[in-house]
Amino acid sequence: MPKKKKLEEPKIQKSPNTVLELFHSTPIYFKDLTNAKELNQHLLKHIYAWKKRDEKGIVRSNSLGWHSAVDMHHRKEYNPLIKELFKMQFDIFKSEGYHPDTEPLCDNMWANVNYKYSHNKNHTHPGALWSGVYYIKCPPDCGHIWFTDPSGHKVMAQPIMDKREKLPRHSWSTVHYQPVEGRLIMFPGWLTHEVDQNMCNLKGEKGWRVSVSFNFKQKWKQGKHKEIEKGGYSSRGVVTLDQLK
Repeated sequence: MPKKKKLEEPKIQKSPNTVLELFHSTPIYFKDLTNAKELNQHLLKHIYAWKKRDEKGIVRSNSLGWHSAVDMHHRKEYNPLIKELFKMQFDIFKSEGYHPDTEPLCDNMWANVNYKYSHNKNHTHPGALWSGVYYIKCPPDCGHIWFTDPSGHKVMAQPIMDKREKLPRHSWSTVHYQPVEGRLIMFPGWLTHEVDQNMCNLKGEKGWRVSVSFNFKQKWKQGKHKEIEKGGYSSRGVVTLDQLK
């Protein structure tokens, strides 16, 4: 009989110094599109026409602003942007170490037009693996998007910080991103976020902030997981990259 291998104890790293290790971090990705100028002109034309046809829109997290229907990913005029979203999703899938036999799918997508004083209340996107925003038009002072620390219970014992020193990132309770035209930001759907009021003083359409928001999920590639496919996975309403080709 072969000899049983002796189980080795895991090596424990020891240090005489105080060591910092960061866990449970929250990933936020961003990317600036190189073709943004032409793309944004195209998007703006179609979004304004859509808004004119459906001035009422719908109400979700938006307060005072216009929110389109959430079927934007089914409208072919927006395919140039949708393809950019998929490119970034594939980058994220690789960066996050997701299974190579899975792929992203776009679950829903919509346009936002924020007039002066309009904003988006704090909210999450339940059921989405990744959510995000793409900025088309960003006049001055049109409002930041900001994210809240998901470990809310930390407020029970907050430290007294030395304001003369740069605060370490893991101590931040909120993170703000200034909107930049042509910038694409993606974040976990469970991450609480909010959009500040648009305080731009430019008159009329010049002062509007225009953006697109969206949600992505993850699925097994066709034929890669037959047991799950037999379970009745519904693809109704979602869009995969293959459907855009």
